[in-house]
This record gives sequence, structure tokens and C-alpha cells, in this order.
Amino acid sequence: MTEVYYFSGAGHSLAVAEYIARELCCEAYNIEDGVNTYGRCETAVVVFPVYCQNIPRIVKDFLKKLEADYIAFAVTYGGISYGNVLSEAQELASAIVTSAAIIPMGHTFLDGDFIFDKKPVSLFIERLKKKEAVRIPEKKKNIFADFLPGWRSRVSVKIKVSAECTGCNICGDSCPMNAIKCGATSKDCIRCMKCVTSCPAGALSYEKGFLLNLYLNKKRKKKNIELII
Repeated sequence: MTEVYYFSGAGHSLAVAEYIARELCCEAYNIEDGVNTYGRCETAVVVFPVYCQNIPRIVKDFLKKLEADYIAFAVTYGGISYGNVLSEAQELASAIVTSAAIIPMGHTFLDGDFIFDKKPVSLFIERLKKKEAVRIPEKKKNIFADFLPGWRSRVSVKIKVSAECTGCNICGDSCPMNAIKCGATSKDCIRCMKCVTSCPAGALSYEKGFLLNLYLNKKRKKKNIELII
């Protein structure tokens, strides 16, 4: 039995997870529901975004608890750098890694669409039928990627609330980290932007800091999906 699990803030990883689940004729389960919600499966496909060349905390916790014999990763990123997340994900999971796909999508903080090339993803899906381990290569990671990532995220992106806020706290209900209440964020915020996209009044927005703008000005080098199969 194969199951698809995903975490998605801006919607990029959700689009990939839903496509994979349709092709496999199975459900796509939200990681935010917690690993205890699901039973053990034979093969798990885990879809998640890269944040600051790191695995989101909620995904790290999920991988540590997930019970599966085999696992495959479908990782989305903004086209600049995904760091060493595949190797790090392999270390966290207890299952045998059988394949991986690195999928460049629109960046959360840049204009871009959700379109991805389905042909190479179909090769990734086909590989799931084989229960053979693959070698996950070590990749270079920015030396500052692990330096206070939460603090850097809060400095780089400011969540702003306008007078249109009605106090409904849908932002808080949708937050995977319980890090916002009526537009006010805490130190646990990972800047996934789920609060901004879920606000029915459009009262939430974000402001990019100087360092983030410098980073985003880098040329997006890789636009093709990378497969490890």
C-alpha cells in the first residue's frame, strides 16, 4: 500500500501531492493532521517545500515518527537552492529511500506559477513500484543555512496586519505551528505564508527585508526537475 503525505504553505507542494495521489489512485494526507492519524504503510511518498535550504520543522517531526517500509521524497523549491535536504530527510526517516524528485516551482516570495513538468514526475511515480534503495548524494549547503534559521526568517519577512482584520483568527486556525493569533505572530512562525493565503478578509500581507531581497535577486539556475531513481 502506498500513501502520499504532504506539507504545503503557499500551495506548490499541495499541487504536486495531489497530482501524485491521482496517478496512484490514493489519498493525499496533510502532515499537519499528525502522524498518529495514519496507520503504518508499505510505501510513503512525502512531499514538502524547502525553506532556507532546510526541511520545515513540522516535516522533520513527521519523518521521525512515520512508520513505513519504503519512502520516496518529492521536494519543491523556488529554483535557487535546495541545499542538502534529501540527505537530511534520509537521516530522519527509518524507511528505505527508493526514489526522490527535486521540483522547481514558483518561489513563495516571488511571482511565479504552480506549473511543473509532469513527464519526469511520472517516471518518479513509476519507480515507486520497485522496492530498491537508491543512493542519496550529499549536496553543498550554504554555511549560514543552519545559523538561527527561525530568527533569520523573522528578520527577513515581516507579517503585517491591516485594519481589515475582523478578529476571526482563521489565520491562527490554519497555522501549522500555532504561531499566529489574529495577525500577531510568535517566535514559532516559519513564514510558510499559510496565514496570508487563508485570510478571508485579505488583511494579512508580508514585507521582505533587505537580506531576503538580496537573496532573491540571485539568478534561478536550475529549472528542470531532478530525479534520483
